[in-house]
Amino acid sequence: MSKNGTANKESTEAVINFLKTNIPKSDVPKVEAELKKDFVLAKTKSKDQKKKKKPKKKKIHSLTRKEKTALGFYKIPRNSVKYNEILSLNNIWEDYMSQIIETNRQVPHVNSKSWDNYTQTIYKADYHGSRMHVVRSKCPSYVGKSGICIMDTKNTFKIVSQDDKVTTLPKKECVFQIFLKNFKITIFGKHLCARPAERSTKKIKSILHPDLL
Repeated sequence: MSKNGTANKESTEAVINFLKTNIPKSDVPKVEAELKKDFVLAKTKSKDQKKKKKPKKKKIHSLTRKEKTALGFYKIPRNSVKYNEILSLNNIWEDYMSQIIETNRQVPHVNSKSWDNYTQTIYKADYHGSRMHVVRSKCPSYVGKSGICIMDTKNTFKIVSQDDKVTTLPKKECVFQIFLKNFKITIFGKHLCARPAERSTKKIKSILHPDLL
């Protein structure tokens, strides 16, 4: 037995002897009985308990963009979405957009200090659910296309027209008119050539060439 073990044993015996000496003889058996009990808080962990380790949390694998593309996440069949089914999405978008650009206030003047913040807000907005119309395009076949946006990617908008047709519109090639209740917002698609998540943190240049290039 180690020195520490011997010392602990001697200390324990000294305490027991002290108790037996200083209490009535009738209580000595009770003390001995109490000392034999195991206290819950004094129990030590068993070897099995020490060995048990908390199970590691499984890491959730998030799909990469390439994996999503391979699985067809970005492919929407031409006749797979009904226009009437996404009208509610447009209502949600209008409420969202009305709040962030505060449509109840007057649009700031181009030369005012608040104009830059106003345009930045429009640029950083999410356009899923917006109702849009192509007013100009390098490709004449896109002019006049209109519908509700169901997908906003880096370089394209996917819209559903009133005849339930899904069309992909290239941003860089087109000028869009966005309808918001009593507002009509004209946007050059080339200024929106970024994913929505990236646009929300990126600042657009205040001086831009207002034409198709």
